[in-house]
Amino acid sequence: MADALSSRSAMQGVWLAVGLTIVVTLGLMTYEELASGWHPAREEPPVFDSWHWIRILTSLSLGGLLVSTLVTAKDNTEPLTPLSSAWRLAAWAILGLTGLFTAILITDPALFHDWSIEDRALEWVSVWLLFAASTMFVGKFWRVSRNRFAISRPRLQLLAAAGFAALFFLMAMEEVSWFQRQIGFETPAGMAEHNWQGEFNLHNFQTDITELGLYAGTGFFLLLLPLVRETICGNWVVAPFRDLLPDRTVAAVSAPMLVFTYSHWNLLPVQLAFWTGLLACIYWSLRAMRRGWRAEAILFGALAAGVAFGQLLVLMFGHRMIEIFDATEFREFFLALGLAVYAWRQWHGTSRAS
Repeated sequence: MADALSSRSAMQGVWLAVGLTIVVTLGLMTYEELASGWHPAREEPPVFDSWHWIRILTSLSLGGLLVSTLVTAKDNTEPLTPLSSAWRLAAWAILGLTGLFTAILITDPALFHDWSIEDRALEWVSVWLLFAASTMFVGKFWRVSRNRFAISRPRLQLLAAAGFAALFFLMAMEEVSWFQRQIGFETPAGMAEHNWQGEFNLHNFQTDITELGLYAGTGFFLLLLPLVRETICGNWVVAPFRDLLPDRTVAAVSAPMLVFTYSHWNLLPVQLAFWTGLLACIYWSLRAMRRGWRAEAILFGALAAGVAFGQLLVLMFGHRMIEIFDATEFREFFLALGLAVYAWRQWHGTSRAS
C-alpha cells in the first residue's frame, strides 16, 4: 500500500513538472513577444545579456526538474540491460564525427559552409537516411500486419508504423523540395509568392516555426523519451506506447545532434531540449557506473562532456560561419541519423517479436 502511494505521488510529481515546464516556457515566450516583439521562432546570433542568462538558467532548471522527477518516479516494468559493444562503438564513431565537424567550423569556416550548401553530400546523406527510416517502418507495417497475433497492441503498432513511414518520407521529400532542382520544374506562382525561398515545399511557408518544431521536437523525442521509457513505462498513460518509444541506444547515437545549436540557441524550447538531453546523458553515465557497466558509463560520460564542450565551442566560434544558418545542416544530419537508428530498432524489434 505504501509503495503504491509512493508511486502515485512520484507520478504526480512528473505530471506537475511537465505542466510547469509547458506553462513557464509558453509564458516566457508570450511575454517576450508582447514586451519586446521577439517572435517565438526566429534565427539570430546567441545573446548573453542579463535577461538571456536568466532564460538560460530557467531552461536549465526546468530541464533539471523534468529529468529529476522522471528518475525518482521508479515506475518501470522493463528490465535494463547494458548497450551492446557494437552500438557503443557506433556512438563513439558518431561522437568523433561531431568533433571533426566542430573542428572544421573553428579552423575552416569556408569548408564548413561548403558542406552545408543544398544538394551537397551532407544533405543527401540526411535525405537517404530519412528515406531508409521510412522504408523500415513500411517493413514494420508489413510484418505487424502479417503477424498481428505475435505482437501486443497490433492496431497501435500498425497506426504508428504507417504514421512514421509517412512522416519520414515527407521530411525527406521536403528536404529536397520534392526533387524540384533535379527534375527542373517551376514552383507554381501562388506557392512561390508565399514560400520564403520560392521553392516547391511546405516547410518554407513558415521556415522558422518549422525549424523550431523540428529541432526541439527531435531533441525531446530522441533523448528525453528514452528516459521516459526507462523510468515510467509502467504508468497506465505511458505503458500502451512503451514499445514505440526510442530506447537508450537511440539516445546514445543521437546525443551529438545537440551540439550544433547556434542561430536557434535563443529559442527556449530548443534550449530546453539541449539541457534535458545533456542531463539525461549524465544520469545514464552515473547509473551505469553504479551498476558496474564501466564501458557504458565512460561512453555516456564522454557524450555529456562532448555535448557540453561542443556546444560551448559552437556558441563561441559560430560567429565565424559564412551564413548564420550553416550549422543547421549538420544538426539535421545528426537528427536524421538518430531517426534512422530509431527506425532500425523498431523494425528489428518487430522482427524478433515475429
